[in-house]
Amino acid sequence: LSKGKPECGNLAQYDDTWHIVKENDSVPPPAKWSDCSVEPSMSEYANHADLGARAWMSHSVISFDYRVVEVPRGNLLDPSCDAMILGHLPRGSEERWLAEQRPQRRLIVIDETVYKLYGDRVRAYFESRKVQHEILVLPMVEENKSME
Repeated sequence: LSKGKPECGNLAQYDDTWHIVKENDSVPPPAKWSDCSVEPSMSEYANHADLGARAWMSHSVISFDYRVVEVPRGNLLDPSCDAMILGHLPRGSEERWLAEQRPQRRLIVIDETVYKLYGDRVRAYFESRKVQHEILVLPMVEENKSME
């Protein structure tokens, strides 16, 4: 983190929040700048009912890059949506093409409350996509939550 704008990052922390800073955005002087960056784009899972679904790629100086995609409300557990299987891989990438050629498997870690609400749908989703999976249900009450 630095006080001045770094040469490569586009993230600034002010008002207790990290902001993606675009070229002409004004940033208050006490902001902390990161040399990490986030590249937002439209999610390939967006549809006519929800054009606001986004995706973004995060680039970190500690070499921890990841991709996040949003899926329109109600579509995540639709068996025709592959976001929970392949959404972390950009469409059209060689890595995604290779993944599509192989059987998939997943470990799903889910808290008890979410499992009670959606467990049957989660199981049905992975079964319908023929993904080998195991569901690990954890008790995540507030007393168990910690940053450590």
